[in-house]
Formats: sequence, C-alpha cells, structure tokens
Amino acid sequence: MIQLVTVDNEDLAYHYASANIDEVFNQEKEFNELTKNISLSFSSHILATEEASFDSLCKKDPYFKQFTSY
Repeated sequence: MIQLVTVDNEDLAYHYASANIDEVFNQEKEFNELTKNISLSFSSHILATEEASFDSLCKKDPYFKQFTSY
C-alpha cells in the first residue's frame, strides 16, 4: 500500500508492505482513520511487488521514484 501526498512542494509516500492482504487493508483503514482530520489530500494505491521494499515498488512502476518514502 502506498499513500501519496504533496506537502510544501515535496512529494511524500507512506509505504506499507505485507504478504497478508488483510493486513494491508487493515493498515489502509488505520491510516485513513489517523489522517481523516488532516486537511491534505492523500492518494491511495495498492500494488503487488516481488519484494516488500519501496525500491521494488519503483522498479514495478517508475512513477513512484519522484516520491520520498517514509
């Protein structure tokens, strides 16, 4: 799961990985709950990759290289 946001002209990505899809969906729900009162617009994406790393995600889709992972 990747949550994307741009703050002060910086592209940020929150990345969470798990082989258990239920854990991914639970993390997405938790993230949405924690950020519901924040006045930023997040973009949520769920992709399967070969490894649980942000680099693996960027290899699958180079679009994500512009974001700083945290």
